[in-house]
Amino acid sequence: MGYALGFGFAILLIIGLPIGIALALSSLIGLEFFSAVPIEIAAQRMIAGIRSFSLLAIPLYVFAGALMNASGITQRLIDFANVFVGSIRGGLGHVTVVTTAIFGGISGSQVADTSSVGRIMIPQMVQRGYTPRYAVSLMATAGAMFVTIPPSINLIVYGVLAQASIADLFFYGLIIGVAFLVALLLVGYIVALVKKQPAEKRASGKQIGRALLRASWSLILPVVIIGGIRIGVFTPTEGGAVAVIIAVFIGFVLHRELTWKKLVRAMVESSVLVGVIMLVISAAQIYSWALVSGQIPQAIASSLLAITDNPLLILLLVNILILAVGAVMEGNAALIVFVPLLLPVATAVGIDPVHLGLILVVNLGIGLLTPPVGLCLLVSCKIGGITVSQAIPAMLPWFGLALTFLAGVTYLPIIFGWF
Repeated sequence: MGYALGFGFAILLIIGLPIGIALALSSLIGLEFFSAVPIEIAAQRMIAGIRSFSLLAIPLYVFAGALMNASGITQRLIDFANVFVGSIRGGLGHVTVVTTAIFGGISGSQVADTSSVGRIMIPQMVQRGYTPRYAVSLMATAGAMFVTIPPSINLIVYGVLAQASIADLFFYGLIIGVAFLVALLLVGYIVALVKKQPAEKRASGKQIGRALLRASWSLILPVVIIGGIRIGVFTPTEGGAVAVIIAVFIGFVLHRELTWKKLVRAMVESSVLVGVIMLVISAAQIYSWALVSGQIPQAIASSLLAITDNPLLILLLVNILILAVGAVMEGNAALIVFVPLLLPVATAVGIDPVHLGLILVVNLGIGLLTPPVGLCLLVSCKIGGITVSQAIPAMLPWFGLALTFLAGVTYLPIIFGWF
């Protein structure tokens, strides 16, 4: 059945079917013609796969992000970042990076971050003399690589699949996100010096105070959510409900930019995105269950462990595999398909499930930059009015930084015994 699942899924993808439908159809073919399992089990697995309480966090965080975006949060965060890092050489690039990092802790969606921030920052950067290729490449990298900053949808999905602590995933994911923020700012500053990019006018104390006041509630939201989860006031799923309540309060009462019309629009946008995510998760649950029923994970684990039981080499193989998968497969679908395959191998050689989840999600963040899927790159190119082939040369330094950072996330915790 393993061949039917693998080749069937690949063929359906090649002919252009959506990932969710390809997963479901290949699973049904495998169960119907290559197993003795009743086909009715597929419907049961689809329903059971999305009945997890933890998955309720996804629509809540997505809706909270849409509400905050409708409440004028994006421009407030840009103004806040500008008064602190805009006066550094390459200032608008730094503003883009900082804004995207902060926004990543609110929306939970990398494509939403890229679209929301990119629509404002890419035209501004081009207007100030940055090349469209540079503006697009930087925006895409920032949008994709802050994928671990809570509330990360990918981390929630992994936590449900691996039965790992979502609170721990959020905590370490935040550390990784901040570390990448620092690395991206340093590399961006070096590039700005080489290319002699401009700096913005230094803000006065009055301007700093005004920007901080305007953005204060937007900045408090991720602190409240992450802090509340970490100290145990509420679960990650309950944190999503808290985020929605705070977003509504900020939008209607404090910012006074959220109207009933915008609220309805946010509901519609969130429903469409959540519907797509849940369809993929539901369909992929059948695929994952079919893999387990065919004992494919056990076979793969045995094969890999027969080659090596060195965790460093195992992680190298995992990285190579997921980098390739992320280039052609949506992140949540990739997690649902490959976590059941890789988790037994990782745990057998002593790799912590939380560490494995962070590695997989960083890999899939790089996948958001890699054609042919590369959604963050595609969105940035569309905003910047250039083609992907034009953007690729400018992406090379950021690819190098992302791969170096992936190596650090993969091996430093093992070397220093952090997990």
